Amino acid sequence: MKIVIINPKISINKKRREINDVTDQALNKWLINNSYYPIVLPNSTIKIQKKKIELFLKRLKPKGIVLSGGNDVTKNSLRYYMQLFLIQFSKSNRIPLLGICQGMQMLGVSDGAKLIRVKNHVRAKHLLVNLTNEKFPIEANSYHDYSLKKCPRNYRVTTITNTGDIESIKHKKYFIEGWMWHPERDIKINKINNYRLKRLFK
Repeated sequence: MKIVIINPKISINKKRREINDVTDQALNKWLINNSYYPIVLPNSTIKIQKKKIELFLKRLKPKGIVLSGGNDVTKNSLRYYMQLFLIQFSKSNRIPLLGICQGMQMLGVSDGAKLIRVKNHVRAKHLLVNLTNEKFPIEANSYHDYSLKKCPRNYRVTTITNTGDIESIKHKKYFIEGWMWHPERDIKINKINNYRLKRLFK
C-alpha cells in the first residue's frame, strides 16, 4: 500500500466552538485514483512530542507528503508549526513532498520568500509558461489571493503565468515541489498532473 500523508486545512466554527481539520474529498479521490492511500495527519498532533510523530511517520513509511490548499499562511498557528515540521521531516528522511496552493506558499515562506496579494486569481484560469525541459500543464486553475514575490532560497521556478506570477517551484536538492494550482480540481482533464505526482512520489 502506497501511503501519502496529508496536512489538512483548519476550519473554525465559532457558533459550535469547533476547530476542524478539513480535506477536500476531491484531493483524496485524486490521490486514490493515482493508487495512493491518503492518511490525514491532524494539525493538533503537533502539540505532542515531535519524536512520537516522527516514529509514527517512519513506521508508516509514506511515499509522500501533501501540504494541501486552503487557509492563508498564518505564523504561530498549529498548522504553521505542523507544516514546518513536515517540511523538515521530508528533508531529513528524503520523503517527497508536494505543496498545493497554500502548501506552496508555505514552502516559500519557510525558505525566506515573501507573499504578495494578487488580483484575478480566484476562480480563474491561467496559461502557464514552462521554464524547464520537463512536462507541465499548459493551463492551470487558480483559487488564491497571494503569490510568492520572488523565488525562495534553494528553489527554482518551474512555471509562471502569462502575466509573470510564480506558479510552481522545485527544490534544488530535495524531492519537494510546489504548485499554486489545485490538481484535484482538474482530475478529469489534466493527465500531466497525474504524471508529475507519480514522478515525484515514486
